Amino acid sequence: MSTDGHTVVDTDVHIWEPMEDLVEYFEDPWKTRLERGWEDFARRAFFPKSTGDRFVGGRLDRNVAGMDSSYPGEMRPEEIPEAMDYLGVDKCLVLSHLILAAAPALGGDDTRMTTFASGATDYLLDQVVDPSEGIYTAIPIPLDDPDDAVDLIDRVGDEEGITGVYMITGGAEPPLGNRQYEPVYQAASEKDLTVCYHTSGAGIDNYHTKGYEKLIETHTLGFVENNFAQAVSVLVQGIPEKFPDLDFVFLEAGIFYVSLLMSRLDCEYLKRPSEAPVLEQRPSEYIKESFYFGTQPLETEVDPKYLETVIDMIGGAGRLMYASDYPHWDFDRPTRITDQSFLSDSEKAQILGTNAEEVFGI
Repeated sequence: MSTDGHTVVDTDVHIWEPMEDLVEYFEDPWKTRLERGWEDFARRAFFPKSTGDRFVGGRLDRNVAGMDSSYPGEMRPEEIPEAMDYLGVDKCLVLSHLILAAAPALGGDDTRMTTFASGATDYLLDQVVDPSEGIYTAIPIPLDDPDDAVDLIDRVGDEEGITGVYMITGGAEPPLGNRQYEPVYQAASEKDLTVCYHTSGAGIDNYHTKGYEKLIETHTLGFVENNFAQAVSVLVQGIPEKFPDLDFVFLEAGIFYVSLLMSRLDCEYLKRPSEAPVLEQRPSEYIKESFYFGTQPLETEVDPKYLETVIDMIGGAGRLMYASDYPHWDFDRPTRITDQSFLSDSEKAQILGTNAEEVFGI
């Protein structure tokens, strides 16, 4: 598991928060409601669960390297440093797992998303985050209430260990370039926080087109479609132009879709520039200047020459950040980067750690 001596920053590690511990950081009425009924209410009623056998197989062995992990059940905070040792990473960005299921599933005008976002952030800061050990987090954004999101950013955005905000791309309506989210971008910019877009919604019954029967179908489509759709909105609505100090990181959709995004959107923009009046240059130029992409799941199954071409098309190694997506079944080790012989040593160093260190300020 050689990383050739490079510092490794993992920009996408998840903790499956124990709801019973998390609820202690919630406010009423949800705190009292959840304390009354764990088995039947806490997990299933607060956050709906998608179907589809995500544990049918993969490359994750839970009984290796002396680890005693509780995943796929709820995880203990001490499993994060264990995971870092297991993966061979020096620093990591720990992101909430439960919000991945919540964001595309919840609707209506209630306080669940704000309650969860605030409580999960406090839980992570109290129980998990430790910058002295290289453990950081990002604030999950309740997209249904941007005012509450701004309040949360104002409250904890200066806390040590907070490096960004965390927006779920699956099911976000209106899309994330819409002006209703501009106060969130403004608050993040003022706190010098990186904007992370994390995909979700690839389960059989939470994918927007009904009728698929296998997870392989929706897992192939959903993550890419959601990141692609939100990136188009963010770019066309001119978020990078309106907030030039922000960096934007897209996670968990690989990188091949980015070359298509750039080509397709530039083609449309050059035909209809009047529909993107905020933009001062082609959409692809903003991508090359202020967008970054987590590598997981890196498409190494193709001929290496195609992977090399795609990396070059999207702006080179300076646009990429290593991400494992641990502990999910299709996680990537740092060797997914170091094994690519076409990358120079300095390019591997950029992808594995130095890009993330600069962008997240860690």
